[in-house]
This record gives sequence, structure tokens and C-alpha cells, in this order.
Amino acid sequence: MTKSSRLRFDILKLKLIRATVYSPAFPVLIQVMMVLVVVLLAYFGLGVGEGLDDRYVDILKKTNLSSLVVWGIWWPAMIALVLVFGRVWCTVCPMELVNRVADALARKIGWPRMRMGKFLRAGWMVILAYIAMQLLVEVGSVNHVPNRTALLLVGLLGVAFLTGLLFKHPRSFCQGFCPAGALLSVYGRYTALQLDVRKTSTCDECTSKDCIQEENRHKFDKRSCPSLLRPFNRKASDGCVLCFQCAKVCPHDNMGWGIAGPDSKIRKKILLKPYEAAFIMLAMGSVLHEASEEVPWLITILDRVPEIVSGFAPALEGLFVFLWYIVLLPLAFWSLISVSTYLFGQRGKLGKTLLAAATGAAPIVAIAHFAKAGFKIFSFAGYIPASFSDPVGVQTMQRIASGAESSPGTIVALSLLGWIMLAATLGVAWLAIKWLRDLSDEDLPAARVGMAGTLALFSAILVIWGLAG
Repeated sequence: MTKSSRLRFDILKLKLIRATVYSPAFPVLIQVMMVLVVVLLAYFGLGVGEGLDDRYVDILKKTNLSSLVVWGIWWPAMIALVLVFGRVWCTVCPMELVNRVADALARKIGWPRMRMGKFLRAGWMVILAYIAMQLLVEVGSVNHVPNRTALLLVGLLGVAFLTGLLFKHPRSFCQGFCPAGALLSVYGRYTALQLDVRKTSTCDECTSKDCIQEENRHKFDKRSCPSLLRPFNRKASDGCVLCFQCAKVCPHDNMGWGIAGPDSKIRKKILLKPYEAAFIMLAMGSVLHEASEEVPWLITILDRVPEIVSGFAPALEGLFVFLWYIVLLPLAFWSLISVSTYLFGQRGKLGKTLLAAATGAAPIVAIAHFAKAGFKIFSFAGYIPASFSDPVGVQTMQRIASGAESSPGTIVALSLLGWIMLAATLGVAWLAIKWLRDLSDEDLPAARVGMAGTLALFSAILVIWGLAG
């Protein structure tokens, strides 16, 4: 590589990867397959699990193929993948394809459509979608009852199609409505694998700029950036979904995907956007809840407040749990962080302080989320073989409930994973100290306090995991 190159190692240079990515069938063929998978998962979940006793539902969520794959494999794996490879899930996402088909259909028939307003373009509907997902989990048990998981899948496909019909903005679902959008945007910052130009001089000298030309935007393949980005001038959290169309359309073969050098703008650690900071603040409570659930005595303590309150209205227990972990605990935690930042020299408006604190906390929340995702995969994976012979899962559930068949064990013990992830968390914290140097002196105190606060919290949880065995 020359000194002007932004990539130290380019995966798109590998023959097999290059042949796959540059094929006209990529990524559409994979996306079509993923749509079929989603439809199949919905089919095996519809009508299953409603009205069952909780002890049966707790088993069925792992024996039914729909809930097993969505909550035990798909969602956790997406978290793991984005931290290692960036937004590769977006590359093959079935919702993006459905949204694009609807967009093409609306353009074909001349359907009158709206522009996405500032609220949607700023990502706030993404946050509301994430909150709605958490509400469905705590109040609607969508992650336990296969029928509700199936309805969620159908609903997501429907929203992706509807938003393509209603809004002119390309990839309207991805930018404005995807419940995983904030997670993918924030966590995707921390991988060294990035889509970027190979040589800056080549783009500087390029006169055609095919990667941004309007006439290329709606081609089937070799399109200009469908997200309306400037691939030769990428920045952190710019919304790139790794469709690789810019690489395909580039007449100079100057786009690569690999380990970006420190001089690349995409690697520069800047403050989170407001909606991204809001996600980190909410995710702190969500991850705390999920991680604590693996230790019975710990979750008993943390659940004490919503348990007491729900005694006055048992039917609203799920809502009280949601409010406790997604609203009240995060509010208390970030209030404490805000007060602490003042003691460490942070001055200025509260909004800017919280942005900086969330920016510092983001890599720690991300690695804690990764730890929980890993354990979920390990605890669900043992059920996969039986799910292929009994995809509905009722017969397998009945055998396990009756004692005729043993529940598959967790592949990796919680205690072992706890110590491994504690070491990983400390390693990420060490890297984060260096990353924070990119921030201004004005934002540094709050960023450090945010990182230290979440590090103390989740390190304690991981130590408890390690001691649990």
C-alpha cells in the first residue's frame, strides 16, 4: 500500500470474496433467501404458544424454531457480527430488500410520496422503535411466545414495505424505522474493518464520480450510493449499510473493505449523535437487566422494586419492569454520571455533557451487550438439532417438561464466559482511553466519567458471572 492508501489490509482483494461481492447476484440473492427464511420462521411460529403455562413457554421459546432462531441466534449474532465486521447484517438484511422493492414499485407507478421529516432523518423514530421492541419483550413476552415472534416478523416486513411506498427517501426503513438501526450505527464504529477508498489521490482525480451520480442510483447493479453518501469522504455513523455498490460502480476499482488506517476519517472517534447517545443510555438498562437475569440472586434484588409496585396491580407487572429497567434505572444512572462529571471539571450544557458521557460509555456498553449475546447463543445452540426434526417445538417441549428428555446444557459455562468477557471488557476500556483522545478537551471529562461508570457497573456484573459457577 502507498502512503495515500487508507486500508492496511483489503478483504476485497481476496479472490473468493471479490468474486462474490462483485457478482450481479450479490447481495440480492442472499437477501431473497433471507426473506424466505423470515417467512418460514413466521410460518413455524404462527399460532404456537398462546395460552400455555409459563413453565411450558420457558421451554418452548427454545424448542420452537421461530423463537429459537430470532432470539437465540439471529439477534445475538447480529450484535457479535457488528462489533467484529461492522454492519454486515445490513448487507443481507431482508427488510432492506423489501423496502427497496416497495420504493421501486412506487416510482414505477408514480405513487405520490412524502419526504422524511427532520424527526425521522435524525433517527428518533429508530429510538422509538427500539423502545417499542423492549416494551414488547417486557409487556408482550414477544421473545417467549412463538406466535408473537412470528407476528413481529410479519410486522417488520410490512413496515419495511409500507415505508418504501410512503417515503421518497431511499432506504427509508433503514434510516428511519429499523429497531436495530441505532445499535448497528453505534457498535459499528468500533471495528477496524471499514469500507473506504484505497487511495485518496485516485478519488481526488476522478472526474466522473460514478458512486454519487443520480443516473446510476436506481440500477439493479453497479448503483451509485443508494444511501446518498459520498463514499470517497466517509465519516463515522454516516449510515453506510455495506451494500458495496460504490465498489462495483467505481471505474477505478478504488473502493475497498478492510482494516482502515488511523488516518481514515471513518476511524476518528467523534461524539455520538443525539439519537445514538439516547440508545446507549437506554441500552445500559436493557443490558443490565438481561445480564443480571443469568444470576438468580442478583435479579431477585434488582427486581425487588417493580415486584413491590406490581403488588398493587399484578396485571401491569411487565410494564413496571419495563419502566424500571428502561426508564428509571437509566435515569438514575445517567443523573449520577452528570453530577460526577461536574466534580471532574466538566462544564457546559447538560445535553452536551450527556453526549460526551454516552460517547465514553458506548464501547463498554457494546462489549457488555456482546457478552450477554454470546451467552444467549451458547445457551440456545444445544436446542438447534431437535428444532430441525420438530420445528414447531411442541413435542420436544412436552418431552423435556415430562422428564422424558433432558434439556441441552449450555455450551460454555457462565462462569468461564464471565472471566473471559471481563478480560475483554478491560481490554476495550484500555483502547477506549486512547479513542477518547480524539475528543476535545471540553468533552473529555464527561467521556471519561461515562466510561468509568459503565466499566465499574458491567465489570461487577461479569465478576458475579465468574463467581456464579
